[in-house]
Amino acid sequence: MTKEPKKTSKNDERVLELTADLQRVQADFINFRRRSEEEKLRAIQAGKEQAVLTLLPVLDNIERAIAHEPADIKDHAWVKGVSSIALQLEMQLASIGLKKIGVEGEVFDPNRHEAVSMNEEATGEHEVVAAVLQPGYQLGEQIIRPAMVNVTKQ
Repeated sequence: MTKEPKKTSKNDERVLELTADLQRVQADFINFRRRSEEEKLRAIQAGKEQAVLTLLPVLDNIERAIAHEPADIKDHAWVKGVSSIALQLEMQLASIGLKKIGVEGEVFDPNRHEAVSMNEEATGEHEVVAAVLQPGYQLGEQIIRPAMVNVTKQ
């Protein structure tokens, strides 16, 4: 009778060993799945950033063209069509999470703004954006292009 309990304990040890192995494999799989999802989301975000960075110069040029449209053709259908295209592009980019940053009068933030010039003659405690030379853009929480601004003190 002494041999049978030993056999059962060996089986119990084997069951415990296999259970621990199974739990390790399950934990590894859960971690693998989590890492795969994170990598997939990072790849999607990187793709969005690259696409947006490629389109921003086009959007900048369209906005410059609209800002300098001659007064005599301001009401022409072609000019309105170009403005409509720019608005449509901005709306599509906004739908993937793109936000324009850089507003005149807001507090200067070196993480969001690139100071091109500083009005040294102004006096005040706070640095604020005096003029936005080129808008910046934020995709989700990531700044993908800081706004180029002139800074003054208030």
